[in-house]
Amino acid sequence: MRVFITGAAGFIGRPTVEELVKHGHQVLGLARSDANAEAIIKAGGEPHRGDLKDLESLKRGAAASDGVVHLAFIHDFQDFGTSCATDRAAIEAMGEALAGTGKPLLISSGTLGLPKGELGTEDSEQERDNPPFSDRGLSSDLVYKLSKEKGIRGQVIRFPPTVHGVGDWGFVPHLANIFREHGTAMYVGDGSARWPATHRNDAAVLIRLALEKGGAGVTYHPIAEEG
Repeated sequence: MRVFITGAAGFIGRPTVEELVKHGHQVLGLARSDANAEAIIKAGGEPHRGDLKDLESLKRGAAASDGVVHLAFIHDFQDFGTSCATDRAAIEAMGEALAGTGKPLLISSGTLGLPKGELGTEDSEQERDNPPFSDRGLSSDLVYKLSKEKGIRGQVIRFPPTVHGVGDWGFVPHLANIFREHGTAMYVGDGSARWPATHRNDAAVLIRLALEKGGAGVTYHPIAEEG
């Protein structure tokens, strides 16, 4: 397959490019800068210049491919509602380019949007009453709708809050630095509160398998350590 990936130069995107190339696929990666383009080439892909607000570039990338993996997201928590609206517009544009083809369109989402206090599964509905963060779930709704109405193989990949691996600059390294500074590891209460997690290479494998074998209108959780 020739796969168009947004966020191809990102923390999950780079191992996804490498995983797909290793298994015989070709990758066209969205690049909004020279540094992004260089990272995509190094991972084995071909850069496609554009960004999430350039809908024509997204349509061209999707139309030139056998499937789409949408990993990019604008993490602006000061204006999260606008970031979510931009995400939906990007999905709509790429879905339009794939309409009627039966080709896969995978998008990234998260397990943090699931109801609290119960085990979240791939069948669990996302919370609807926590704006603006529940707005992220509208992207998933859009993919399910496109699967039913536009003849695409839409899939939602709900990543855990901790996706770790070499080069991680997120929550886990931040906590580790605090623990080193204080000389002790801390936890809340009795330690039974745990976040689910996975390694980014394992997430990349799930993305490849979903592209190759996944159904339409479905949700997958790339979880290695249950929380």
